[in-house]
Amino acid sequence: MLPLAAVSGCDGPDVLAAPPSPAPDVAVLRGAIAAEQLMITRYTTVLHQAGAAAGSGGSLAGALQPLLAEHRAHLAQLRSRLIVPAGSKASPATPHERPPAPVPSGASASVAFLRTAEQDAATTMLERLHGASSSLAQLFASIGASEATHVPVLDAAAAQVAR
Repeated sequence: MLPLAAVSGCDGPDVLAAPPSPAPDVAVLRGAIAAEQLMITRYTTVLHQAGAAAGSGGSLAGALQPLLAEHRAHLAQLRSRLIVPAGSKASPATPHERPPAPVPSGASASVAFLRTAEQDAATTMLERLHGASSSLAQLFASIGASEATHVPVLDAAAAQVAR
């Protein structure tokens, strides 16, 4: 007797086939996740250096902590959009082509470094809009705008450190 599925003529999914390739948004989303993780690492490094240094570390930490919290919120939002199907391997986030630049020591240099990183992150986030789905494009635009607003905050922190 033939199995019922063969007799019914039903073409169900081939359970032995390779998993489908990820949607185009997945690679872009993984890149955005990797970028936010890198930004969080940069902020925590600067905060650690500021905590170890004497002087303006407290005021610098007061300026940077809210920005770090926003980046953590961005990361949580991005991660919530990444759906990895059961049984598939979670591939790592998009690797960096070259190792990230080390965070410079010294309050003024590290704040300038973060300022440049924020400008670059805002620009890159806007570049991710091309070809992204509508909902993902809205999230990227929101995060990019947030990162752009971090620049004047860092300018004010740099002025405070310089005093």
